[in-house]
Amino acid sequence: MEKSLFSTPELARLLGVFHTTIRRWIEQGKIRGIRVGRNYKIPADEVARVLNDHNLPLPESLRKYELGLTNDGEGLTAVRHRASVLEKLLIVEEIEDPALICRKETILCANQAFSNLVGSCQADLIGQDVADVIDGTVHERLLDLAQERREDPDQSPRRYQAHLKRGKMAKKKIEISTSSLKHLPDTVLLIVRGV
Repeated sequence: MEKSLFSTPELARLLGVFHTTIRRWIEQGKIRGIRVGRNYKIPADEVARVLNDHNLPLPESLRKYELGLTNDGEGLTAVRHRASVLEKLLIVEEIEDPALICRKETILCANQAFSNLVGSCQADLIGQDVADVIDGTVHERLLDLAQERREDPDQSPRRYQAHLKRGKMAKKKIEISTSSLKHLPDTVLLIVRGV
C-alpha cells in the first residue's frame, strides 16, 4: 500500500530539521498539514512540494507526486492539484456542531464533537454502521438520501428527528440536518443540531 500521509518526524528527516520545526511551519501555514488528534499528518503531495521548494531530491515513493505542469492552449502553464479523499473527508473537522460523513450506511469519519456526544473515540466510529449510533428514520433513509443528492445535488438540506443510541444524549430526541458533498459521490453529511 502506498504511503499517502507522512508524520512530522518523517518530513523532518527528509528536510534535515527537527520535527518541532515542521509542526511550527504547519501552524504558521507554511506547510499544509492535517490535524489528527494531537499530531499532524502531511499529505504526500505536500511533502513532494516542500522537497521541491527546498531543491531536495524526491524519494522514489514520492515521484508520482511531482508537480504536473499542463499547457492550457494559450501558452500559459497551470499546476494540477487535487485534494486527497482524506483531505475532503476531514472537512467535517471544520464543523463546530457534532457531524459525521457516511457512505451508504457506513460512517467514514466523524468530528470530535460527535465522538464526544456518543462517547466513542473518532477512530472507533470509522467503519461502524450508522444504525449502531443513531436510531430513527435517518439511518433507514441514507441510501435514498444519497440517490436523491446524486440526482439533484443542489437541493437544500433536509432535517430529521432521531435518537442517539449511546453517549450522554442516549434516547433523547435530536435533530439531524443532512446534506451531500459534491466532491464525494454517494456520501451524506449528517450534522446534529441543537445539542
